[in-house]
Amino acid sequence: MSFIQWLAEGWGKVRRYYLCKLRKGYVERSLLRRRGACRRCGECCSIMFRCPHLEGGNQCSVYERRAKQCRAFPIDARDLRGRFSSCGFYFVTAEEVAGERLAGEAL
Repeated sequence: MSFIQWLAEGWGKVRRYYLCKLRKGYVERSLLRRRGACRRCGECCSIMFRCPHLEGGNQCSVYERRAKQCRAFPIDARDLRGRFSSCGFYFVTAEEVAGERLAGEAL
């Protein structure tokens, strides 16, 4: 990993920690646009360093009690840029969320 990539990953970690601690409303609104599911690839558990809770087979030993910034990853689409192409999560637009709500109410 290049120094620039390392800095970018570090900045992402700081940004996500800040958002989870101080911008909870932003995180909640953004997660409403998140779709998909965790594929347990372990890539997000190896940002800058390998998480000590990550076991063989990319299984988290504290999955049910993991930190909020772990549960919230990815917070928004910018978290998926770069090496997270195998992530099972993706984001839809706010307009798509509104359309889903209208379709659900019509039922």
